Amino acid sequence: MSKYIILTKALLKNGYGLSNGDKKKKIKATIIAVAIIAACIPTIIAFIYFIESAYDMLYKINQEGLIFTVGINFTFIFIFFFGIFYSLNVMYFSKDIENLLPLPLKPWHIIASKFTITLLYEYLTEAAILLPLFIIYGLKGHMGVIYYVYSIILFLTIPIIPLSIASILNILIMRFTNMGNHKDLLKIIGGILAMFLAIAFNIKMQKLANLGMNQQQILNILSQGNNSLVGISSKIFPGVSEAVKAMVFSGTLIGLKNIILFLIVTLCVLSIFLILGENLYFKGVIGISEAPSGRKKLNYNDLQKVSRKSSPIKSLVIKELKILFRTPVYFMNCIIMNFLWPVFLLIPFFTEPEVFKKFKGVMFVINDTKWIGIIIIISLAAGIFITSSNLITSTAISREGGNLFVSKYIAIGYDAQLIAKVLSGAIMGTVGILSMLLMALFLMKLPLYLILIVFVSSLPGILFSAMLGIMIDVAFPKLNWDNEVKAVKQNFNGFIAIMIGIGVSVLVAISVIKLNFDKFAMSIGVILLFLIIDFILYKIIVTKGVNLFRNIEV
Repeated sequence: MSKYIILTKALLKNGYGLSNGDKKKKIKATIIAVAIIAACIPTIIAFIYFIESAYDMLYKINQEGLIFTVGINFTFIFIFFFGIFYSLNVMYFSKDIENLLPLPLKPWHIIASKFTITLLYEYLTEAAILLPLFIIYGLKGHMGVIYYVYSIILFLTIPIIPLSIASILNILIMRFTNMGNHKDLLKIIGGILAMFLAIAFNIKMQKLANLGMNQQQILNILSQGNNSLVGISSKIFPGVSEAVKAMVFSGTLIGLKNIILFLIVTLCVLSIFLILGENLYFKGVIGISEAPSGRKKLNYNDLQKVSRKSSPIKSLVIKELKILFRTPVYFMNCIIMNFLWPVFLLIPFFTEPEVFKKFKGVMFVINDTKWIGIIIIISLAAGIFITSSNLITSTAISREGGNLFVSKYIAIGYDAQLIAKVLSGAIMGTVGILSMLLMALFLMKLPLYLILIVFVSSLPGILFSAMLGIMIDVAFPKLNWDNEVKAVKQNFNGFIAIMIGIGVSVLVAISVIKLNFDKFAMSIGVILLFLIIDFILYKIIVTKGVNLFRNIEV
């Protein structure tokens, strides 16, 4: 146990840079923290308003406990899905593995320490979802001390189950894909396979949760009141039902029984993870950093192909995309996200086949020209969010790390280098929009003119997020890292970009939908406004951005 504690402290110091006494870096870290809080405020306010409204509505029918069912289920799903990526990065793709393997440590010491680091990051995600819910429910329901004690216990333990299940999947997958000469390719395949297993698991559990309950039965239970609905949709993950009941019935023996059951389930899942890790982790991680080398004799034609003249920006964009596709950490966190949005669209159709029939009625509304303005705004918001969430431009400078000096000495202007990074993020954002449009075309049979409207409307949003991301990263680059995970997942620049993306998307969409003006005219005005903002951002990048890039010390 002492080795686990020492290793966890060392990884924390290394990961958060706590051992570094540089005052300038501490000031930058403080500025970033303030920026994160500021970026989160609009989203948090909107979320609090939503929870209060939901509570008031459900309180009238004595079913206010349903907000716990929704909130805790969503937290489990969110942590489980993104835990697949994060635990894979921390446990397998970080370069500190090479330094840890020769040390006198057991497998469980390493995976438990890395699990703890991952858990600490997941608490940030959980706090954004559950803390407002716990506080609002407690204040509005005039809950007692026991409720708040249970809240603290559940807040600390809820992420353990989904993160353990995600880590178990990764351990099993990487045990059987970490072989052969093409380890990077196999790591990528293993990560993709783990992701699809996670989605399949989620779909299966939601189907099981929906079995055996027709509409009449739900109405009968609803009429009973007394939070009688809290158990219906709490079966997606083990322990969810117990966590929900512990909170809703916190002042009774039912609450005590359920929180004890939840802690037992948590301990069992965590034990399974540690036992599997002890037996399989080393077999999956040893030799993971090795890469094959190949030699090829070039003839004259081959030499002409590889030395063909090209524009500097085009060459840099291709180089950026190749690195993103070839590096497992970057592929899993920056590239694959752009292809996941269609999968998210498909999940409701797999879990609820009746949705297909309901979409036929929706199509009449979507094809109505009165809705074109709203469709344009939603498309713009989608472009902003999808591009900000792929983390490509918001970590573009940070990913250079210690190799940034190369960019300072090559015979290409700083402005061209920054624009190339913007274009690489914009290209993948466009891919994300196109993949969603193809899925929508398949599911909803959208007319071609509507596809074109959505695509064109999303472009200003894509450029906005791409250029904003590069400005954030060039202002606060994280160059001091020893593995790619820290450049992407432990880089708060990406988090700031995502939160700004969410905030701007929600603000734009709600403003246009709520205001009583001509929707089409407003949407055209907003598109023109974003085109102007994009032009201003471009000018800032090639002036202020270049100066910031020039002054970065490697």
